[in-house]
Amino acid sequence: MDTNDTQELVVNATANRVAQRLALFEKNEVEVNFSSEPELACCGEALRPFWADDGGFISVCSRCGQKYRDKSQVRYKASPWIGVDLDGTLAQDLGSKHENRGLGEIGSPIRPMLNRVKQWIAEGRTVKIFTARASSPRQVVMIKKWLARHGLPALEVTNVKDLRMIELWDDRCVQVMTNLGEPIDGKAAYNGNPQLAMRGAISRPQSSGFLSRLRIFLTL
Repeated sequence: MDTNDTQELVVNATANRVAQRLALFEKNEVEVNFSSEPELACCGEALRPFWADDGGFISVCSRCGQKYRDKSQVRYKASPWIGVDLDGTLAQDLGSKHENRGLGEIGSPIRPMLNRVKQWIAEGRTVKIFTARASSPRQVVMIKKWLARHGLPALEVTNVKDLRMIELWDDRCVQVMTNLGEPIDGKAAYNGNPQLAMRGAISRPQSSGFLSRLRIFLTL
């Protein structure tokens, strides 16, 4: 068998595998939970989940083409979204009062913020829980159970920003003027106290470029 024949066989075999995968791609979708079962595998290879264009969290076996979907996680396609911190913003922060508990518990809901999130959802706005806890699959599961207990849907839990994030509500945020690096109220300075925060700063009107520069000039 010469080189051309060998190459043709390889090409045909590859084409057949691709055709089989495409045939299976939209069929017999298997529902899984990648948060509680992070070591799932198919055909001897670990499944690597990713965010699909339809907003679903899925994985596809590279060998057989079987598709797996985690229906507990949904990301809204290309929608502007509001990030809401968990500890100290949506839920009571237990860290300072219960140091020994670590991340094993989530505090009771902070009613004004809980009601605000419910109102946003009712208005059709996309809300994500933006928290450092998202780095742990177990924490994500715990957060989703907490959300369900307090009347919220299974919102996406993340610790990653993207260009669609339009607001961030967080008890540790300090809002700065765009392109100037100056805090909005001109007084904030980090002194090692994590509770130093300008709560509600996200809702404050942003200074125009001219007024911002004039303000800095007058303070010099």
